Amino acid sequence: MTPTATARSSIEQRLLARSLERAVAQIDVSLFHGKRVFLDLAALTPDEAYARAYVGAEFRQRGALIVGDASESEVRVQVMAPGLGVDQGETLIGVPATLVPLLGIPIPEIALFKWTRHRGTTELKFYAYDSKDGRPFEVAPTALGQSRYSQFIILVLVRFTRHDLDKVPPPSPTTPASPR
Repeated sequence: MTPTATARSSIEQRLLARSLERAVAQIDVSLFHGKRVFLDLAALTPDEAYARAYVGAEFRQRGALIVGDASESEVRVQVMAPGLGVDQGETLIGVPATLVPLLGIPIPEIALFKWTRHRGTTELKFYAYDSKDGRPFEVAPTALGQSRYSQFIILVLVRFTRHDLDKVPPPSPTTPASPR
């Protein structure tokens, strides 16, 4: 990834979005079809607002009627996102970038083999309750979505990238709501 003027590169944004899409695709929301649902999402990152909007839009597409006030709802869904981010790892066989001692002359990295891994990971935990009596609904409690983007350099000359960012998530466990 190359640095950008934005807080995150587009690749990092896509890694995060794809992992979120893949996690939400695993959740069966058929129990909420046609019901007024108040959605509450909590995450440990600044991406909480995006995740809340995406989960709400996805629930709406699958037939849930999302409401903005818990007092108007039949069902309250709490979504906890203990993992929502992008990690990076690197393997280098060669000489890392360094400075010549005493002279301070930089020597660039010489990679015989270099593998840079970027992994988007989203873990979501779902809790659903009847708004009137607090009775819990049975929902898949945890969903995990992952995405990957890897860069390779071989013998300083060959550079290529592999990723799964264009792979769409599998169809959700429920059919889309019929148009009204």
